[in-house]
Amino acid sequence: MHPGEAQIIRTFQLLIVAALAATIWLRPAAEAREARLGFFAMWWSAQPTLKVNQLDSNTIWMLPLPEAAKKSWWYRCKKNWTIKDSLALKSLPGMDTLFVTTGDFDFTPMPQKEKEQWRRNSRKNLKSVSWEQGRSKHTTNDRPNRLDLNESDSTALVAVRGIGPWSARAIVEERDRWGYFSTVSQLRRIRSIDARWQKEWDSVFYIVPRAPELFLNSSSFAELNEFYGFRFHQVKRIVFYRERFGPVRWRELALWEEFSDVDTTFLQHYVSE
Repeated sequence: MHPGEAQIIRTFQLLIVAALAATIWLRPAAEAREARLGFFAMWWSAQPTLKVNQLDSNTIWMLPLPEAAKKSWWYRCKKNWTIKDSLALKSLPGMDTLFVTTGDFDFTPMPQKEKEQWRRNSRKNLKSVSWEQGRSKHTTNDRPNRLDLNESDSTALVAVRGIGPWSARAIVEERDRWGYFSTVSQLRRIRSIDARWQKEWDSVFYIVPRAPELFLNSSSFAELNEFYGFRFHQVKRIVFYRERFGPVRWRELALWEEFSDVDTTFLQHYVSE
């Protein structure tokens, strides 16, 4: 084979490998983008046209956006700096461009008379007011109805103050790991969400008590091993102990070396003796 032809074949093969690698590498990003598109489409389907330059702080805070985007948006409203169009909105620090491209916006500037009233109210009590006609949807007195934390989906969660789309996703994933939340305070265990809102969440969410579905002394090795709160070596010790010495008690188990760094009191919400 001519050296030139061999070089062409090698180049062609490298291009094929590069194309396959790019496809594999980009697939997760594409899937994540599709998931976000689906979420925003669902969120916008239940929302009215958003008056970009006439929002109060509470409305902005409840938007499914990163905190940086909400802060920059609120800062411009506070300074009465008009956001002129979608391009200007996309350029805000931290803004999710998919939120903008999938949304319905009204960029009408706030009337001068309302701007002055807005300034007076902001200086007076550090609270903004809603300038939308009717003012019925997004005022500081509004509170979502109490939600069952174990039944609320992502759409319901992002409507709660302090919970954005990524926090909602983290909450749902944590609930799936455990099977259910045993207490509202369990949200504090999720590292990726801001626990500063926990006190308010305590009044927003509620938990319907559930009896544990697992048992230290009667559940099988496989059942205990599938439980998110146990590790393999811990389950192995439990099963070994009960087969050799009889029933396992939580007060004894808490003293074992395998459980030295485990909150056994918390685990009792999920596993009974």
